[in-house]
Amino acid sequence: MLKRIKDNLNFQFLILAIAALALFIFCVVPFISLFEKILFSGTDGQFSFAAFRDAFASAATLQAIGNTIVVSSLVAAGCLLVGVPMAWLLTRSDLPWAGRFRSWLSLPFAIPPYVGAIAWIFLANPTTGLLNKFFAENVFNIYSMAGLVFVETSFLYTFILMTTLSSLDRMDSSLEEAARLSGASPLQVFRDISLPLMRPAIISGGLLVFLASAASFGVPALIGSPARLYLMTTQIYTFQKMGSMSGLLKAGALSSALMITALLALFLSQVLVRNQRLQTVGGKTARPSVFSLGHWRTPLLLLLSAFFAVVFLLPVSGILLSSLSHIQGELSFSNLTFSNWHRVLFEVDEVGRAMANSLSLSAGAASLAVLVGLLVSYIQVKTTVPGRGLLDIFASLPYATPGTVVALALIITFSGSFMGIFPSLYNTAVLILIAYVVKYLSFAVKTTSDAYRQIDEVLAEAARVSGASWLQVMLHIWLPLLRPALVAGWFLVFMPVMSELTMTVLLTGPGLETIGTVIFQLQEYADASGGGASVLAVIVIAAVIAINFLVKRVSRGKYGL
Repeated sequence: MLKRIKDNLNFQFLILAIAALALFIFCVVPFISLFEKILFSGTDGQFSFAAFRDAFASAATLQAIGNTIVVSSLVAAGCLLVGVPMAWLLTRSDLPWAGRFRSWLSLPFAIPPYVGAIAWIFLANPTTGLLNKFFAENVFNIYSMAGLVFVETSFLYTFILMTTLSSLDRMDSSLEEAARLSGASPLQVFRDISLPLMRPAIISGGLLVFLASAASFGVPALIGSPARLYLMTTQIYTFQKMGSMSGLLKAGALSSALMITALLALFLSQVLVRNQRLQTVGGKTARPSVFSLGHWRTPLLLLLSAFFAVVFLLPVSGILLSSLSHIQGELSFSNLTFSNWHRVLFEVDEVGRAMANSLSLSAGAASLAVLVGLLVSYIQVKTTVPGRGLLDIFASLPYATPGTVVALALIITFSGSFMGIFPSLYNTAVLILIAYVVKYLSFAVKTTSDAYRQIDEVLAEAARVSGASWLQVMLHIWLPLLRPALVAGWFLVFMPVMSELTMTVLLTGPGLETIGTVIFQLQEYADASGGGASVLAVIVIAAVIAINFLVKRVSRGKYGL
């Protein structure tokens, strides 16, 4: 018995060592290499700040940084103004269909923002936009600072909505009940009780939105670039596509600044939340009683319905209509045709290859992430091996880092022979696969860790007492019980990877097109007649909705929207 316990401990240490080494190589070393390449770019590898000086001496770079700060701040403010009151209405009032609105208003979270950008370009283009033609004058101009902020906000508000809904659901409602019994109005209860208790969730959600906006590439490229409104991510893309070492170093310097900003913002979020942490979950709590909206009930229901129509139904309808329009911006039955679908699916050579690449890379990334997540979360939750907490830090670092930074770090690390072991992976599908796995590994680790914590250790102990090895326990105890979480984790990785653009646009090469990059190319310059990008966007939206339905079904509503 003692020998079996010792063998199990040795095996656990071996797994920890292998997992830690793999995560360190793929999740940490690239960022070390990025900083090393930038800081030792002087003559004969001397320490130098030349790359930073060259990057930040450019007026275009400084303008891009300023634009990024302004846009991200406005998006974060807009999301807070929309998401927080909306979450309170859905949980603390007698608004009709509140449960349905919770799901409906979360749907934009699952759709890639650049797909929404394509929809709004069709709807609010200043010359051919359908809405401008409907009003018979140029009311809307999506190619502007306001248009960029609007599109980003219409998708990222879901970050605030979901974090605030979660906070309100966990909150002990006794303080709110006491305030109501004391005669406080609904507005006073929200301002003086609910809002202070939600402050940690609001702070972390606001910073998350700020970082997501700053790290976004698709929307700034499609909407900002035509308006000559460049952000840090589009400037990084411009530097990297110069094709020279100087351009790569400038892109790396700007990327490292973006990474440091992201990490500092996350650290600030942790500090602020820790300093303002309040006791919001009590031992005994009842379902909170809801406020009666009275005569405001119908107007607020109509307002929420209109909001949902604008942020989801209108762009989805617009992109579907665009895919069926022979002439973009013309609304008539005679203009509706499936010619765009036939042309894109059967005449554009890159589309078939992109679909095959996206499906294979997405399935491969999801499978690898779930396999690694299964082992990492086991070590975290079911062992007491010293140092196991580092694994979560290693796995979370790439997700907390903007995608452009992850892509550039991987390019710099694996473009040559890495430690004399790996051949150059630049412009290969393997490097794209690595980027997908390291970026979204934390999804698989999170879902599997949650499932491990819900399984009592006595089942595994009983199997070990009966003589089962670690592998037998994993195969016959853990895996059957973890199957729903593993399937949910697989789809949670597969869904964003299938339409990923921010990293892929920097990593892709000839023959390595994906759905995201082909949509971007068709929208930007490769589809003169228009509508081609919308065809693929409709396919992405349909796939996302179907996958979300499967995730909810498999996880019994625990995961998904």
